[in-house]
Amino acid sequence: MPVAAAPVAAAAGPIATITQIAATSAIARFNWPGRGVAPIGYIKGMAVVFARMLCKLRAGDDAAVEMAKKNTGNASKDVLAHYNEVFRGLGMGNDVDGVDTLRHLFVLMVGLGMRESSGKFCEGQDRGAPQNRTAEKAEAGLFQTSFDARSANPLLPKLFARFTVNPAGLVNIFKEGCPPCTARNLENFGTGPGRDFQKLSKEAPAFAAEFAAVTLRNRRNHYGPINTRAARVIPDCDAMLREVQGFVEASPDGVCAALM
Repeated sequence: MPVAAAPVAAAAGPIATITQIAATSAIARFNWPGRGVAPIGYIKGMAVVFARMLCKLRAGDDAAVEMAKKNTGNASKDVLAHYNEVFRGLGMGNDVDGVDTLRHLFVLMVGLGMRESSGKFCEGQDRGAPQNRTAEKAEAGLFQTSFDARSANPLLPKLFARFTVNPAGLVNIFKEGCPPCTARNLENFGTGPGRDFQKLSKEAPAFAAEFAAVTLRNRRNHYGPINTRAARVIPDCDAMLREVQGFVEASPDGVCAALM
């Protein structure tokens, strides 16, 4: 008796399945106010980073645990406390440590990235803020994070060191559908580790996402669109990431081996 052919996505591997979930989701077609439809690579890339963080959380990774901790109640520092009413209004409570809280953080991050960079992984320093053209303060990447955010939590310098040695930044996913990176985007400011941080943030968007996630749980006021709650929490994004979560949880060993 002939064996049935495996689904194309499954045969191609877990990353292909995750990116297919993202590409066919409603959030991939969502028209973000003032920003338009996201580059498809941004939606795919954030889905894969989220899947990777689920694997890291399962493995007890310290940064993943920090991201997935329950709402601390400290609205001056923790983005989940600052956005508590927004999340509760959408039925997305964050009162328990774990995967649901991690997922909700990533839903908000997708909205933040659209406000900060329109989902462009190589976005450079905000030229409207010339005072920030230093190694410490120059914004870089998807979330426009600057090197001076590293003091928010001891895990942040460790993340920077870890990704410097092994970038694993998923840039080939994030660049799909993204506008070309210009010399202006790629210009870095200052010297030393701060300049290296800017470069890494653009070349390894998965690093930019992990670094921003920990920063958001400890120094949410680093991001203007968070302070004003201009970053949107979209239920369609939660639905997409929930589907990714279900795929990872159905076969965690196989999926995580491909992602880690």
